[in-house]
Amino acid sequence: MASASASKKMREEATCSICLHLMAEPVSISCGHSYCQACLLRFMGPPSSPRSQQDTDTFSCSLCRAPFQRGSLRPNRHVHSLIAALRELEQEQEQELSCQEHGERLHLFCEVEGQLICWRCERDGRHKGHNTVLVEDAGPGYREKLLEAVRKLRQLKEECTNQKAVTATQIAQWKEKIEAQRQKIQAEIQKLHSVLREEETSYLQRLESERERILQRLKDSEADLDQQSRELESHILELEERCQGSTQKVLQDVKGALSR
Repeated sequence: MASASASKKMREEATCSICLHLMAEPVSISCGHSYCQACLLRFMGPPSSPRSQQDTDTFSCSLCRAPFQRGSLRPNRHVHSLIAALRELEQEQEQELSCQEHGERLHLFCEVEGQLICWRCERDGRHKGHNTVLVEDAGPGYREKLLEAVRKLRQLKEECTNQKAVTATQIAQWKEKIEAQRQKIQAEIQKLHSVLREEETSYLQRLESERERILQRLKDSEADLDQQSRELESHILELEERCQGSTQKVLQDVKGALSR
């Protein structure tokens, strides 16, 4: 468990937040964050000034929004070494994965069952006639499906966040509208004689009831959006952890994960 946790932390540190893969030729910028060199160059685009002034082009870090200049890029040897150690660790972990039933290496993937199997599993009745492929052949396609699921979930989470902001604005506007209406009603009723006091109370009670009803509905909507946001974040973390694992871990019950 401790080894898996350490591996997860290492992978998180070594993952490029632009392409969501382990960094290739990692470079760091002035704020301390690191990215793939190719991803960062694509992010910055072509220079907007003559070669002598290219180093002063200013951009914002996609993680913390801190400014950095094109000339601040530096190779990150620490992350490079970390990635090498991580790959070696994952290779060792992959070699340890074996079939619990037969003790053989799990080197095949049954596309019908969506499970890792060994050569003996392929020959027994449960998988007979099923389409099976080598793990290394099946991995890239399913990894891409998982990454696509992450992208869609991120989009849904962003939409949920935007909707929460809209709802919060509606709540504030509704409160302002109610307050303005309250002041108007009170100002008008205060001009009337005491015989209108009872009607004033009736108006305010109805207004308060409407305020509570509408605000409660909006707050319920806000709570639902909070719940959806937490669920989406949970799915994102689950799929990101799977994507960052070994190929066998990516394929283990992958259809069930995509279905969920």
